[in-house]
Amino acid sequence: MSSTPEPTALSARRPTLKDVARETGYHITTISLALRGHTSIPAETRSRIEEAAQRMGYQRNPVFHALSRFRQQGCVRAPAPRIAYLENYGTGIVRQPHRQVMYEGALQQAELLGYQLDVLSVGEDAHDARSLSHYLRDNHITGVVLAAFQPGFAEIALNWDDYAVAKIHSRHTEPNATVVANDQLREVRMAYRHLAALGYERIGLAVCRADEDACGHRHTAGYLMELASIPPDRQVPPLIFPYNTHGEVLGDMITRWVKRHQVDVVLCNWISIREMIERCGLRVPEEVACACLCLCDPTSTHLAGVRPHLHLVGERAVSIVVTHLKSGQLGPPEIPSSIYVQSTWQDGPTAPARR
Repeated sequence: MSSTPEPTALSARRPTLKDVARETGYHITTISLALRGHTSIPAETRSRIEEAAQRMGYQRNPVFHALSRFRQQGCVRAPAPRIAYLENYGTGIVRQPHRQVMYEGALQQAELLGYQLDVLSVGEDAHDARSLSHYLRDNHITGVVLAAFQPGFAEIALNWDDYAVAKIHSRHTEPNATVVANDQLREVRMAYRHLAALGYERIGLAVCRADEDACGHRHTAGYLMELASIPPDRQVPPLIFPYNTHGEVLGDMITRWVKRHQVDVVLCNWISIREMIERCGLRVPEEVACACLCLCDPTSTHLAGVRPHLHLVGERAVSIVVTHLKSGQLGPPEIPSSIYVQSTWQDGPTAPARR
């Protein structure tokens, strides 16, 4: 009788990018960029992904690879049209993880659709309205993505009628264009209900006013909708902390708020929420539980919370701009729309079941 094991479904076929993504926990966009050596992916992450792909026996499709090389190097190919990806939080600053995921999704989609993504910074020591307008004109760029502009940082004013525009969040800034975002209102309500089902009664929301301004106050809107369905004596007032609040100060604010209102579990969109609470002397989850509203790192399995699919936010923003460019629709739409990418809940040890 043969001792050869039966082939698994994976071993019976050629491993794909999706298989590598499933094995490593990274999104397929990150996998694709990493295996092409793209510099937007940190070297350590690229190395980890390359090792996993090699171990699994992943090989690039030779026909697709040859076609891609021809598109990139063939003499008949015209230069790729370009889309501007505008950021306003300053040059030389490393993107926060959630912004990096959105950027990777936008970059992947632009390349897939045959466009080049130009990342441009606006603000002090970067582009102002005049220099940006000149740059876009000189480089024949008429497609623009406003990439999650941060309130309190530089704004930009262009003649928006000359451009096809989509915004990632950025509700606080002009123009009044189509917005692509994760659905913060639904995420807060989903998180609240999951935590209530786990046995928590005094659930508190802590978010920054800057984040509220950028998303149209959708965190607090969802939270207040949930509070309306419970008795007044169990309602915890939301903690809206000021612009530019640092982690140490915020930890103190949250700790005082937790003690004053006897909060069972803190719901916050800062991924460092556990560390901030514990630095201030509260044990998680023994004294207070916590959950994060923005689990954008695939390795953050040590936290309970909401996992938004931010790569899709970036992808869809680029797709909207490309669609408008191809149909000649320049300028803000007469009736702008909002497109929301749904998120999922993740259980974790920072918010265990209470019953």
